[in-house]
Amino acid sequence: MKIRLSALVSACAFAYPLVPAQADDAQLNHVVVTATRQPITADEALASVDVIDRDEIARAGNASLVQLLASRPGVQVSTSGGPGANSSVYIRGANSGHTLLLIDGVRVGSATNGAPTLETIPLELIERIEILRGPASALYGSDAIGGVIQVFTRKGREGFQPSVRAGIGTDGARTLGAALAGGAERLRYNVSAGTERSDGIDAKPKSTRGSDGDDDGFRNEYFSGSVSLGFREADEIGLTVLHSDLRNWYDNAKLFDSYLDKRTSSLGLHMRNQLTADWTSTLRFGYGADESHNRADLNDRSAFDTEQRQLTWQHDIALGAGALLAAYEYLEQEVDSSSDYAKTSRYTNSLLLGWSGQFDRHHLQVNARHDEDSQFGSKTTGALAYGYRLSPEWRARASIGTAFKAPTFNDLYFPGGGNPDLRPEEALNREVGLVWERDGTRASATYFNNRIKNLIAWAPLDPADPMSDWAPANVAQASIQGVELAASAMLGDYRVRATVDFLDAEDKASGDELGRRARIGGSLGIERAMGPWTWGMEWNGQGRRYDRIPNSVANRMGGYGLLNAYVHYALAPDWSVEVRANNILDKDYELAQNYGTQGANAFVAVRYAIH
Repeated sequence: MKIRLSALVSACAFAYPLVPAQADDAQLNHVVVTATRQPITADEALASVDVIDRDEIARAGNASLVQLLASRPGVQVSTSGGPGANSSVYIRGANSGHTLLLIDGVRVGSATNGAPTLETIPLELIERIEILRGPASALYGSDAIGGVIQVFTRKGREGFQPSVRAGIGTDGARTLGAALAGGAERLRYNVSAGTERSDGIDAKPKSTRGSDGDDDGFRNEYFSGSVSLGFREADEIGLTVLHSDLRNWYDNAKLFDSYLDKRTSSLGLHMRNQLTADWTSTLRFGYGADESHNRADLNDRSAFDTEQRQLTWQHDIALGAGALLAAYEYLEQEVDSSSDYAKTSRYTNSLLLGWSGQFDRHHLQVNARHDEDSQFGSKTTGALAYGYRLSPEWRARASIGTAFKAPTFNDLYFPGGGNPDLRPEEALNREVGLVWERDGTRASATYFNNRIKNLIAWAPLDPADPMSDWAPANVAQASIQGVELAASAMLGDYRVRATVDFLDAEDKASGDELGRRARIGGSLGIERAMGPWTWGMEWNGQGRRYDRIPNSVANRMGGYGLLNAYVHYALAPDWSVEVRANNILDKDYELAQNYGTQGANAFVAVRYAIH
């Protein structure tokens, strides 16, 4: 199915502004770095970028990072069970492995299955989240075909800000966390730690096996820290660290209570030097680890661990009416597994250049990157974006960019099933957008068209003989296009936010829809603050989807709409009570076929925090 004319008409209609009684949306003034690798305000970005700040994260209550992402434009998710279970995020219909995860600028994810482990990152450690939709290999290299999710951990500020949060909820949910943060002069620090637990739900409620009838919960212990020290006028050194240790139980049709241990770690060390008034140099070392240890039964154990070491030397130079970006990056990936891979490491040397600037009503961004990889050779990607301010309220933009994803170690070297001759997956994305904003009210419409080739899929070694041995091969192609609509405004005393997505994501050979990606989805949120009270309601929904290719009636999943609500009450300046209820209407729905999801559930927490 192609995007119909009615969808494009809807996009144009949605772009016309709401007229608020008053408006004050701080989203427009956020400083973002993911869209350019340099700090700019969100309204200056020529890419589609979304920011979730700390206030919104706190209002999310006991939601997870994956649940929070699901309400953003262009993002769909799937989860294989309840809280803590394996989760996938699809940005603009691309595969889950086509999203790059960064934590404080450090690349984190699995080099064996090729996807980030988002369910391990607790919201209590996060200061803000930046979601870049669209290709970003010209900035970040491999994996960023669908987009980039960058998580920034919490930092300290001037003064002393201790905090404690404790809560309980349905399905045996409970959490306890604490933080010490503060700063003096140009010193900043933060130390946060906590634990999350849930008895969970039955991960496979439709299973007829008696061993699958139990609840499958999770537990997570986490820690993060940061310290930075400024010296001279604008120089700084800093350190960030995060570690999360999660175990989730799952159904495996065995009497043994099977479980997965999943650990995510990141460490970043940076030194920023103001060499001249117009030239800043930043040297950054990063370490990211993704560990997955599976205990299927007493005798069946497996381990898949990834370590990534990254060195970046970036230069930002004011040049003309804009800013020049020049950087060198070195990335080393190493895997350690219970499976005997033919090769366990590879490295990439990268050079990137970029420039962005504004001339009168014109705004231009150009980026190019060359990656030299020890496994597949070289790859060059680029991006060009142009924006034009039609009036003080209206802005138009257009962009084109290429992206790629390197084959995973499973694709290349998995014992008995790898193909070391694989080439990277490649993408070409084009998009146009229109934005209206005034006094904090914003409405936008974006059309994108992404063509992905050399996708890796299983295929017979002899194409003429389907009965021959099969192995991964660069044989698949995908055609993805869509329209994203978003608006936010203050209507009287109410803050309102709405999104609508139309998506056509197809396998080019068969015409089948890509698995777990709905043709239509959306969200609606409304919030009001009244003295010590803040309350809000949210609706998130997706249309029907197929679980996989080939599409069939048997693997078709119905659409759903979930209603959530929250209330915060400030007992005193430093004390608050948080109440959140999810899936209030107790909808029965699936995010992955035959896997359960939570029914109506609630969570209550008490927070002490000096602001």
